[in-house]
Amino acid sequence: VRAAILSLGNRMSGDERLRAKVDGWLEDAAVYVVTTYRDEITLLITDTVAGWDAEHTSKKIEAHIGRDLQFIRVNGTVVGALAGLCIYTVSHVLGG
Repeated sequence: VRAAILSLGNRMSGDERLRAKVDGWLEDAAVYVVTTYRDEITLLITDTVAGWDAEHTSKKIEAHIGRDLQFIRVNGTVVGALAGLCIYTVSHVLGG
């Protein structure tokens, strides 16, 4: 199986038509799975997330994402501050 997958990968890297064909097959399969099993997928995700402990999950996310999460927080703060400053400036310029 490993050799077959590697061979397919090598063939796909040089064959645009084959890549497009495999891409179409995968897209069709994904659409079929989602449309056919939509309710089951939704139930699985809902039940899984409902079973999570919020504090434990937050700690796991921070442990795995860690440094990137800190950048997201800082960027959100900076963007929010700049948006607030723009709104404040525009309201004063317009006489608000």
